[in-house]
Amino acid sequence: MRVTGCRQIDRFAGRRAGGRRPGGHCPALAPVRQTGVVGDVLCPVLVGRRAEIQALESALAGALAGQGGCAVITGEAGIGKSRLIRELARMAAGRQVLVVTGRAVPASATAPYRPVTEALLQLLRRHPLPDDPSLAPWLPHLAALLPGAVADGPAARLGRGADSQAVRGEAVLRLLCRLGPDGLVVAMEDLHWADPDTVSLVEYLADNAVGQPVLFACSLRTEPSSPASELARRQRGRPGIVHLPLGRLSEREVVEMIAACSPGAGDEERSRVGRASEGVPLFVEELLASPGVPESISETVRGRLAGFPEGERAVLEAAAVLGHRFEWEILSAASGQAPEMVSRALARAVDRVLLTADGTGFQFRHALIREAVLMSTLPPRLHQAAAHALAAVDAAHPDLGGWWRDVAADLAARSGDRSRAGRLLRDSGRHSLEVGALATAAGTLRRAAGLLEGSPERAGAELMLIETLALAGRVDEAAAAGTRLIGRLGDDPATTETRIEAHLRLAQAAVSASRWPMARHHLQAAVRLTAAQTDPSLSARAAVLSAEVALAGDDLDGARRTAEQVLATDGAGPDVRCHALEIVGRSRRLRDLSAAAVAFEAALATAEQADLPVWRLRALHELGTVDMFERVDVDRLLEARRLGEQMGALSTVAVLDLQLMACFTGRWDLERCDAHGGSALELAARLRLDQVAAKALAMMAGSASMRADVTTTEELAARALAADPADPMLAGFCRASVGMAWFMAGDTAAALLPFAEGTAALSRLPNAEPISIRALWPLIQAARGDRRAAAGIEEVRRLGVDAFHLNRGLIAFAQAVLQGRSGRPGLPDAIVAGQATTFANCEAWADLARFIAAPRALADGWGEPARWLTAARDRFTRLGLAQLAARCTELLRDTSPNPWAGEGVTDREAEVLRLVIAGLANKEIAAALRLSPRTVEKHVENLLRKTGAHSRTELAVTSRHPRT
Repeated sequence: MRVTGCRQIDRFAGRRAGGRRPGGHCPALAPVRQTGVVGDVLCPVLVGRRAEIQALESALAGALAGQGGCAVITGEAGIGKSRLIRELARMAAGRQVLVVTGRAVPASATAPYRPVTEALLQLLRRHPLPDDPSLAPWLPHLAALLPGAVADGPAARLGRGADSQAVRGEAVLRLLCRLGPDGLVVAMEDLHWADPDTVSLVEYLADNAVGQPVLFACSLRTEPSSPASELARRQRGRPGIVHLPLGRLSEREVVEMIAACSPGAGDEERSRVGRASEGVPLFVEELLASPGVPESISETVRGRLAGFPEGERAVLEAAAVLGHRFEWEILSAASGQAPEMVSRALARAVDRVLLTADGTGFQFRHALIREAVLMSTLPPRLHQAAAHALAAVDAAHPDLGGWWRDVAADLAARSGDRSRAGRLLRDSGRHSLEVGALATAAGTLRRAAGLLEGSPERAGAELMLIETLALAGRVDEAAAAGTRLIGRLGDDPATTETRIEAHLRLAQAAVSASRWPMARHHLQAAVRLTAAQTDPSLSARAAVLSAEVALAGDDLDGARRTAEQVLATDGAGPDVRCHALEIVGRSRRLRDLSAAAVAFEAALATAEQADLPVWRLRALHELGTVDMFERVDVDRLLEARRLGEQMGALSTVAVLDLQLMACFTGRWDLERCDAHGGSALELAARLRLDQVAAKALAMMAGSASMRADVTTTEELAARALAADPADPMLAGFCRASVGMAWFMAGDTAAALLPFAEGTAALSRLPNAEPISIRALWPLIQAARGDRRAAAGIEEVRRLGVDAFHLNRGLIAFAQAVLQGRSGRPGLPDAIVAGQATTFANCEAWADLARFIAAPRALADGWGEPARWLTAARDRFTRLGLAQLAARCTELLRDTSPNPWAGEGVTDREAEVLRLVIAGLANKEIAAALRLSPRTVEKHVENLLRKTGAHSRTELAVTSRHPRT
């Protein structure tokens, strides 16, 4: 059985292990002046890691070729993980590749992203942050990792969700690639101490390094279990990730290492070290550094500490309580020793291989050495050292910025000051919550609440814990924490506001998770309690959440009335007012778009006045949605998208891309539709937004169908269904899109079945989106004389498909066709005229509707079928829809005489002449009329001769107004 951490300090790991595995290390530390007390034992060469070095060389070469990845180096303490990373750094330096390093420390469990931040700060010291517009949308998500280095903003608040780590990870990856385009190595060591949010971020980086010029190298202990070790287990077999588990050295390798470390060692010493080290490289060096036969690392460290004078030992103990790497400038205050004593102590510790110096500071040679120093110090003395160190930290860093708050919390706990430690951890938890590191915040706040037991401040930590768990989607845990808090507070009137706050936070958690019974329970409790207090802001918050619950239950009028009551009170803050106005708008949207727009405009004005960027973005988004339904207008959606990019709200940007695709589909601007589709797909891939990706693919299939590209439509539809096979709305939309593709290609017979199946599937879903092909289908049915057309019209109206103004126009044409068949003169024309404005910005759809209705209009004697078909033919020709343009021409033969017949122009030549006037080339005319280009040329020659025109241009100009 192998043991790690503190247990290895008291007994060499593997003392009871059976057998050894090949592999090992020798730390290549700079030589120090020897005094004779400690021999020259730091191994100058690498022993036993040939396979691992080859794997790292291959990974480095891949990164330089733009195919990065991640090397995960695992093993017990002292096995040589850091030494292997230093060897990777040496290889990278030999190829002129930049290397940056971050390290987790025991206090990292409450300090989110420390290793990543440390590496990024090293990088930015060498390369300033670039002024790159392509990075701008991602920079807000780096504010939590690089405080002060990038402008802070509301992105952290937007990112407090399940996708925030993906967004933040992508921001880090893009910055790394921008700063190291020719290759970069990012080493992150001791991740077994890292907080869970750092581990989640590292997972994203490792999974997405393939195809980038970045190599990540991570080291961690596999025991005891930690978030990092669980990640290492999950990542096995993933592309681009190389696992390098380090085993113990073989007997032969131990002998080789001893010879390299201490060439003068005799047979007895080699035998002693070989037996006792059990193949652990660190232990080989430690044993060679100690006379006799020590039984543990603790014994070797105690032996070396025994040679330190009392004052110097106090300095080393102060350094140990400060951390693995410590700020030596405060050691004098922390230890109570003079600066000269501090200097002597540090020099002696380096000399005796307890510390290493790197030119900028000092650190313990290994975490086990620091732990041994702590364990060799008696508890009363350790408490005193921690208390003095805490006072020194407070004096040197009174604001406890950066990671000093977490260092101070550790020192307070070691010194026995539970209250101070609890308050500091509460503040750390609040910071983690603010930057969206929710898993770290939850763990830190739990510890804080435990340390604050018996203190009035405990409730504040527990309230933050409830909020954190709710935001992380851990609603059951939030409910349990809230129930414990409320139960402990009892009925004491002094705790009323705290209990109201707990109920409101639990209600908000339930609303976010759509747990409506839970939300109602806590809202009812909050309302009962608010009756006994005078803070109107709490009542307003309870009311707006009640309105949200009513809206979810389809009680639109109740939700609106409650929200309006909130707006009529003086206690509602601007954020609550924005929320209430949004609910008013959403409750009115299905019945009165204009009234909904008024509410959203008020929300926008409130957000702008109170400087609430998140609510401003939400209001712009809602207003853009209203514009989309009313006029297929894109201006405010584009404005919202720009704001989302500036704020770093990239998941919202992806959703806006989908809405813009719908708009540009309505405007038949398929290039811009597909451009936003590409943007949505890119963001979805990076941020793991699977549903967004599936919808984007489905809408791109719809775009392809409007081009009459059956093959591409089917391919994109298959990809969409593969991305989200469980979504029945996507299945219906994709099936109907295939029907649309066949219809636009001129094959109505092939279109009918997929069109019918797809629209029927969508009709079975009460909340399916009102896509326009759902409104087009009843028109096709009516034009074909399908008796189910009337029922189809009623169904799409009942399902709200006509909420989209464009769809109202399509449905109106279907209704007009039915009325025309019934023989009621004048009524079809009135129906069509009454919906003339519904095709604003959607003229191509209007031409498509008129094209479908024209044969019935011609047969039943209503409308202007000749004008409709002429306009439709010209538009279809411009859009490259040759089959539909040809069909228009065929229909026009039955509606228009030949106005050039008096000049000897035949009917076929008249068809060619109309297309010449429209500006078509001979090949395009040939496709439209299903003729050969040579035949078209002959017809044009005849037309020139018969009309007396001298050129094609003259023919087109003079023939626009025929004499007959």
